[in-house]
Amino acid sequence: MAPRLPRMYWGEIIYATPGSGKTYVAGKYDGVWDADDLIVEAIKEVSYFDCSPFGNSDSRKIIFAYFRYIQFNRRYMNKVYECALDKMREICAENNVVLLGTRDLMDSADRVFIQENPSIVRDGFNSNTEESVVNGLPNYVNIHYIDEYLDNSLQRICSQN
Repeated sequence: MAPRLPRMYWGEIIYATPGSGKTYVAGKYDGVWDADDLIVEAIKEVSYFDCSPFGNSDSRKIIFAYFRYIQFNRRYMNKVYECALDKMREICAENNVVLLGTRDLMDSADRVFIQENPSIVRDGFNSNTEESVVNGLPNYVNIHYIDEYLDNSLQRICSQN
């Protein structure tokens, strides 16, 4: 049986900068979900988009293909996001953790990890817009600035508390 993340994270939706290792953490720990997989489930529920040509492809590829198919129509994107957020909240209600890298949903996070190491951030990601969202988050959201992969930061921050 895989280990669990420390209890302080249970029940949280956690945003982390793309490229920081969310998918790795979701695969390593029991009770941790990758939000991209939940967004793909939401796409299947709220649309007629055929995901079958992608097989077991990377969820990000499916999400991007769907958003391109709908021509990034905000109304359809928000429908998917609302459905995915419902799924995330249900999962967190059972003391699980959801790791999120979608900037559009960042304001739904309970905790935020901002990657400051440019060699870790996914190519093409614009961190300036990420910072503008951070500045608008409520005071109760825990914000952590990190310069290492997410797994190490999760453990380090827990040991400091």
